[in-house]
Amino acid sequence: MNLLENEQQFEKNKKTKTIMIIIIVSIILLLIISVGLIYLIYSIQQNMMKLTIDTKQIATFSDEMFLIEDDTIYISIKDFAPLVGYEAQNGDHKSEDKTKGYITNDYEEASFTLNSNKIYKTLLSGTDNEYYNLEKEIKMVNDKLYMSLEGVQIAATCTISYNKRNNQFTVYTLPYLVKYYTAKNKDIAIEDNFNNQKALLYQMMIVNNDNEKYGVRSLKTGKEIIGTKYESIEFVESTKDFIVTTDDRKVGILAADGSTKIQPEYDDIKQIDKDLNLYFVKNNSKYGVINQNGNIVIYLEYDKIGIDTTQYASNNIKNQYLLFDNCIAVQRDKKWGFFDKTGKQLTPIEYDNIGCVAGAQNNITSNNLLVIPKYEAIVIGKEKKYGIINSKGKELIPCVLDSLYSITSSGQDTYYMVQGEVRYDVIEYLEKYVFKTIETSINMNTETNTTANVTTNEVTSAETN
Repeated sequence: MNLLENEQQFEKNKKTKTIMIIIIVSIILLLIISVGLIYLIYSIQQNMMKLTIDTKQIATFSDEMFLIEDDTIYISIKDFAPLVGYEAQNGDHKSEDKTKGYITNDYEEASFTLNSNKIYKTLLSGTDNEYYNLEKEIKMVNDKLYMSLEGVQIAATCTISYNKRNNQFTVYTLPYLVKYYTAKNKDIAIEDNFNNQKALLYQMMIVNNDNEKYGVRSLKTGKEIIGTKYESIEFVESTKDFIVTTDDRKVGILAADGSTKIQPEYDDIKQIDKDLNLYFVKNNSKYGVINQNGNIVIYLEYDKIGIDTTQYASNNIKNQYLLFDNCIAVQRDKKWGFFDKTGKQLTPIEYDNIGCVAGAQNNITSNNLLVIPKYEAIVIGKEKKYGIINSKGKELIPCVLDSLYSITSSGQDTYYMVQGEVRYDVIEYLEKYVFKTIETSINMNTETNTTANVTTNEVTSAETN
């Protein structure tokens, strides 16, 4: 091989080495780029918000569903509710007011209002309400109502956890939890009792034994909280208490730690207000009110306590036992009267009825009337005539009216009272004749009779039927 051939071979080898180096470097660069892309994709995935409901990954959901402000998680209830088996609606049952909303499933309804920290829940099978106080008020963002994670768990009867590192929301609905724990625990005794199923949300389950006696066990520790010795047990979600019934059919209340709040010595018991710790009780067909210490607030000597609000659905009454957080209606010998929440008697037991069932008014759809919220007024009736008192028991209008009713238009209620052939706007009348008289009386520092007498000559601006 001559010198020229050696030089050509050398150049050829050199080019081959160069190509190999380029290939190796390219491969390394591709590997680096691939690793970078994988890391970038992983980072994007980690930063993307993820939602799992009942172990199933939700592929698509509204970008506006979750909002995090100052370490508080807010959730758009209207976007979230359908994912966990609830229907969401604006307003209430008589308006489309966007500052209000409610959600429903087959068992319950939860309602809420902008800037409020309360949620009201009602079982669809009854009229009793429970309410819940939240740490954070309900807010509105982009025309949607948002409530805190705490509130959504209560309203939609589910559990929600958030992993900040993975940006992952994990949700378990009550039906899923019932199925899961029923499969694991043969002695679980929640069956179709929706209230008792809710105990699972708070790491407790109601169990029974071979003798069909009921108790409560902790899901965390498996230890007994309430002994398996009661004829029945009912969970009260708003207080986390249990209403227990003994072998002799007496009812009491035990706390979530198993301690006794109210001894089982009543025929029936029901919570009136959880913040005031008041309970409606029954013994020997007589009703009264006690507090959480078992002390008597209203003696057990009445035929009824509380008002049947089913006739007054448009009045949106949240608590049939406690009107305006103060008035407790009682009935004895077919006569009604009022006590306040401390047990002080506000009125004599002298009224024939509470509220007015109005019926049709001049072919206009009218609502039966029990309360007028603006002035905390309550409609009362005596000898087929009607009047109005306030939540302190003060008479505003005596029982001289033929009827009272309201008419709803565009979500707003207008209240009317009728005497003879004359109809009055209740609010206008109260402001013009009742409260103005009271204010004048106070300013003049004289003893003036502040009860207004309704006559057809008194109100010149009255509207005739």
